[in-house]
Amino acid sequence: MLRLIPLTLSVVALLAPLGAPLAAQQRDSVPAKPVPQTGATSVAMLAPLTQRGRFTPPLTPKRAFMYSALLPGFGQSRLDRGTSGALFASIELAAIVMMRRSQMDLREARRYQIDTLPNQYLVAADAVIKDGVFTNRFTRDLVRTRRLHVEDWMAVVAFNHLFAGADAFVSAQLWDVPVELTAYPRPSGAVFAATVRF
Repeated sequence: MLRLIPLTLSVVALLAPLGAPLAAQQRDSVPAKPVPQTGATSVAMLAPLTQRGRFTPPLTPKRAFMYSALLPGFGQSRLDRGTSGALFASIELAAIVMMRRSQMDLREARRYQIDTLPNQYLVAADAVIKDGVFTNRFTRDLVRTRRLHVEDWMAVVAFNHLFAGADAFVSAQLWDVPVELTAYPRPSGAVFAATVRF
């Protein structure tokens, strides 16, 4: 047993120098050779260059005008202007509802224009109205007035389409102009300020 211990120590002493260089080795700092690019790699590297930047609007000004002119608020929503888009859509909805209601009033006035209603009458024994004064509130002037109401609401709808398209066109043109809107309370009232940085 005593003879095995010096033998074991001698084997360990012989193997110790072999493990020292392994621990002392350092990572090679020589850069690896570049890998030749294939067609797929070059296309993948050029893809970010073709994407739109944050200063490029998601719609061209002409396309934004067409979107909002056909459907008010749609171009604004594509340009991340949800508040103004909701405003134009609300005006459009309210104008269409009021125009429909005015059309119903005009139809009623035209339908009952020829009707008469006795205001004062005298009934004889043969049940015939004599010496009556006949009135009708659905006059020609009322029909003309209600027709003008319909035309006014149609003009509101048309101008809303035009203004929505113009607003979307300008918004696409000024996409890269940062604007900050702030409000300050004053004793005389609120003051709104717009800051534009160039």
